[in-house]
Amino acid sequence: MADRVFLVFAARSLSGKGYFRRLRELGNGDRNSVPRTVPELDDDISQAIAFSPELAVTSRDLFRNQGLDVWIEDGAGNRLFDREQTESATERFVNHEVRFVRLAGGGVDGKGYHVRFSPERHQWYCRAIDIPSMVAEHRDRETLWADTPESVVTKILELWSITIAIPFDDPEAIAEKERQQVIKNKNYIPGLRPADR
Repeated sequence: MADRVFLVFAARSLSGKGYFRRLRELGNGDRNSVPRTVPELDDDISQAIAFSPELAVTSRDLFRNQGLDVWIEDGAGNRLFDREQTESATERFVNHEVRFVRLAGGGVDGKGYHVRFSPERHQWYCRAIDIPSMVAEHRDRETLWADTPESVVTKILELWSITIAIPFDDPEAIAEKERQQVIKNKNYIPGLRPADR
């Protein structure tokens, strides 16, 4: 077992990771606000702080609670003390089909929700994090399951209500409109009237 280990964060670098160097305070410019404390990272392991395994596990858990992607490595780059590491070796990635279910009437025509199909359960579902209006305050709501995509949407409306689970535009329809606009703009010639084209 390693007696000195390093905290490693997912980072935008060539290696995809950065080693913990120290804590840094970031303020928003307001004198009356408390600055945030964030980790300062370095690509070079020789600039990193070495931790005892106990302190590293405690620090890792605190940073993970802040939503950061962090793990522990020894000097040779081996990941240590991760329960997920053993689970992920046996897990297989399953791509769940996503379908956009449109609503009709009530002033929400064309808007709707994404529902997903789970091949393991042979059912459709929707998570609170799949609906943008629910991510901030209602992300901990229970996943809704049903046998058809339409039944899932019915459950969303009955259990979460349209005021909390606000329906949204179909992203594919928005992308198609944008593509059409780009094509239209490419054909536009300043000073040329539509009848002259």
